[in-house]
Amino acid sequence: MIHKVAILSTGDELTTGKVVDTNSAYIAESLFSMGLDVVAVLKVGDTKERLLWALDHALSRGDLVIGTGGLGPTADDLTTAVVAEYFGRPLRTDQAVAEALKRRFEARGFPWTENNLKQAIFPEGAAIVPNPVGSAPGFRVERDGKALIWLSGVPREMQAMMKETVLPWVAAASGAGKISVATFKINGLTESKLDDLVKGVSLPPEGRFSFRAHYPDLTLKLTVRGEHLDGKFDELTGQIRQILGAHVYAEGDVTLEEVVGKLLRQKGWKLALAESCTGGAIAARITRIAGSSDYFTTSVVSYSNESKVRFLGVKQATLDAHGAVSCETAIEMAEGALRAGAADVALSTTGVAGPGGGSEAKPVGTVWIGLAQRGGSEARLFKFSGDRDRVIHGGAQAALNWLRTALQ
Repeated sequence: MIHKVAILSTGDELTTGKVVDTNSAYIAESLFSMGLDVVAVLKVGDTKERLLWALDHALSRGDLVIGTGGLGPTADDLTTAVVAEYFGRPLRTDQAVAEALKRRFEARGFPWTENNLKQAIFPEGAAIVPNPVGSAPGFRVERDGKALIWLSGVPREMQAMMKETVLPWVAAASGAGKISVATFKINGLTESKLDDLVKGVSLPPEGRFSFRAHYPDLTLKLTVRGEHLDGKFDELTGQIRQILGAHVYAEGDVTLEEVVGKLLRQKGWKLALAESCTGGAIAARITRIAGSSDYFTTSVVSYSNESKVRFLGVKQATLDAHGAVSCETAIEMAEGALRAGAADVALSTTGVAGPGGGSEAKPVGTVWIGLAQRGGSEARLFKFSGDRDRVIHGGAQAALNWLRTALQ
């Protein structure tokens, strides 16, 4: 029975700080939601000695170890061979995997070399963990009541392997039974305020909340275990929606730009953008969604005052009197985008992203966001803290969230 889990990530790029280990965070959150105890997260470089040390420590602490990285075809991909040595098992080629790899390479027109067969070699007796979006399968080995699962280190591939194979196996092996999970994505609340708001929710013994801050938003996850609690789970999720209200912009694995796109499509509306301080960040997010051409018409990145006048029709008198970072300019930018894009609604952003350019009246982090519709226009002032990237990201998120509430 699995109760305790250790997570192990390998790669010199992790221990040198060149790559941020997002895999461990994803795995830990997934397992925590199932009620499992994540007892350790280890990161080691691509050497045999370090990996053997990490395997020993991880398996001494967990009933299950989930590892990522080192399954590729190159010389520094040592994981499979080291695991086989640690478990005292010979390496064997899985012919079915080898043939599938060859077909995959041929279908994509990639050259096949013999070192690619390395990805079809596993410790004897290992169960294969399919990789639905990549070339390197993972594997599972068990000994003395403990299990080791090894997955691709590519985040997209690892997540697919977790969802399709690993999590169902873990649920069965841990005796978790039915697990109901609801995820609420939240904008406009601090973590302490969110915690205070949901204190009044009476969770059953089998239920738990988990909080995650990902600037500028928060995620609240509700997890309830048990076959007999379906009605209680629905009651809890309804209570959370009522408490948090419009602060919840999505439930589940949905982005804010997806929510906005769905609302625009439902209303049959067209969107136009005029971005200054966000530099096209909003447009990039909108167009990331397939089918966004159904509702998105125009984006103008008007960074200079001259471009605001030329392309958006902002009055020079407005800029002279109020400056580029102002309520008045934000409104005229949004109205200009509305006209230029022949749209139903338009957003604008103008602000001081920093690190320079701020003043006592308009410090770094000051952002005006404009929203124009056929029936009228308005602008709102937002103030963000942190570096340039945080100000840009915060401004883009605030603009999209305001648009969401306006569309609703």
